[in-house]
Order: sequence, then structure tokens, then C-alpha cells
Amino acid sequence: MEHALKRDFRLHAVHTMEEAAAVSAFLLGPDCFDDQRFTPGEEEQLRLLPVQSIGLPHMHCWYEREDEQIVAAILFAENEHRSGGYRLDYFGVHRKCRQRKVGRRMIDAMIRYCIESDGRYIETFTCDLPPYDAARGLFERSGFEFICHLPDYYYPGEGKLLYMKRL
Repeated sequence: MEHALKRDFRLHAVHTMEEAAAVSAFLLGPDCFDDQRFTPGEEEQLRLLPVQSIGLPHMHCWYEREDEQIVAAILFAENEHRSGGYRLDYFGVHRKCRQRKVGRRMIDAMIRYCIESDGRYIETFTCDLPPYDAARGLFERSGFEFICHLPDYYYPGEGKLLYMKRL
């Protein structure tokens, strides 16, 4: 399944192990996230979730390519209750593409998908450190509401911020 958004922007769903491995490599690579201090659980999720999205209909891993290289990816899923709630787990955009609104278009495509799937809300999270300011701004511009702060969640001095968007 491909989701056409705007000219020259096409999201591809992960369908093969090779695609899943390429998305994982991008997300764990040096050009995706500004903060490269992954927790052990984040590393595991970034390797596992793209693969799981192949076989589970409620999990989604989409990516964008440019010149045959992945430049953006998004991972989201219907929550475990399957009652219309969705969770945005990860999204990342290559440093060279960040000023082109690729992240915003990916988030918008996910929101449209969730609405079309009779979703009620999307929850997401990010870190409270300065390297995550852009992600927080993107969530807020996309209509996500700040819900709560969990201090010292990832590591001492590194908290988690929860957001929610009602659909």
C-alpha cells in the first residue's frame, strides 16, 4: 500500500524483511535522531517493530525514499485494546530533509489513516530534553495536546512527555 500525499512524496508500507531491516538501520543510524543515546529497549523496539508490522494488521511502518535511500519513517499501531485508540511509537526524518515538512506530512498521513479507520485518538510521547524540541513543536502544531510529564523515565534527568490527539 502506498499513500500519495503531495507531488514527490510517497509513503511506502513495509512489506518485506529487507524493507524492515532498511527502516531499522535508518532509525538507528546517525542521520535520523539528534539524540543517539538509545535506551536498550528503544534499540530493541527500533529493530523489532518494523519486522512485526509485516505480519500484524494493527501495526504500521511506513517510510519515504529519496534516491533509493530511506529519508523518513513512521511506526504506529492501534493500541492493545483495539477500541479505536492509536499510538505513534516512532518517527524520524533524515537531517537533510527536515526543512521540507516531511515529518509534518508523515504525521498528517498517519492522522488521516487513523480517522479513516474510525480511530478515536492518537497518543504519543517524546523526551523532555532540548534535542526533542522540534518533535514537541510538531506534535503541538499537529493538534496533539500535552497530557503529562513523567520525570526520570528514560534515564535520571531525562523525562517522558505524553501527548494525545482526539480524532
